[in-house]
Amino acid sequence: MDIHVLVLTAAAVFAGAFVQGLSGLGFPLVASPVLTQIIPGTGAVGLVNALSVVQNIWLIARTRSPIAWRILAGMAPGLVVGIGIGWVIVRAADPRIFPLIVAVSATASILWLLTAHRFTGAGASAVSTVWGGAVNTVAGVGGPPLASYLVTRGLDFASYVRSLQMVFAIIDIISLPILGVAAPSPVALALWLGAMLVGSLIGEAMRHRLTQQRAQAIGKGVILLVCVVALVRAITLV
Repeated sequence: MDIHVLVLTAAAVFAGAFVQGLSGLGFPLVASPVLTQIIPGTGAVGLVNALSVVQNIWLIARTRSPIAWRILAGMAPGLVVGIGIGWVIVRAADPRIFPLIVAVSATASILWLLTAHRFTGAGASAVSTVWGGAVNTVAGVGGPPLASYLVTRGLDFASYVRSLQMVFAIIDIISLPILGVAAPSPVALALWLGAMLVGSLIGEAMRHRLTQQRAQAIGKGVILLVCVVALVRAITLV
C-alpha cells in the first residue's frame, strides 16, 4: 500500500472504532465498505472481523455491567440459520462484485436500524437475528439488525453495549474460517491497531459525556454517510 491508501484505511479504522466506542456498534459498518474496495476478496471482510474482535474484547473489558446471557442464548437459533445463509452467499458470490455486495449490505443494515422501531413482534425479532448472522458472515455488517433486537430487551445502556460486543465477538470469530483473513503488512497492521485504540478511547470518552440518544444519533449519522459514499463508489466501479 502507498502512503495515501494507508492514510485512507487508517482513517476508516479510526472512524469505525470511534463510532463503536461511542454507540456500541459501527466499526465493521465503516471499515468494511472502505477496505473491501482496496483489498480484493472476502479476506478483507475477514480482516475487518478479526480487528473487530479485538475491539469487542476491549469494550467488554472496559464496560462494567452484566452480559445478558439468557437473551443471547435466545438469539442463537436465528444466528445459526443466518450464518448458514451467509456461508452459501460467500461461496456463490462473484469476487468482482463483492465490494458492491458489502456496500449494499452495510447500507441496508443501517437503514434497518433507522426504521426497526416500526416493526415489532416475534417476526421482526427473527428477521433481525437471521439477517444479522447472514450479513455479518458475508460483509461483517450484522451489527444494526442485532442492535435493533437487543435495544428492545429493556437493558440499561452499559449492559446493552457489553452484551452486543459479546455476540459480535462470537459471530465474528465464527466468520473467520468462512471468509479467510487478508494478511496486511506489519506497518499497516500497526497503524490500524493504533488508529483503532485511539478511536475507541475517544468514542468511549464521548459516550460518558453524552446521552444515550445523542451518542446513538451521532453514530448512525457517521455510519450512514460512509455507507452511502461507499455504495455510490462501488456502483461506479462495477
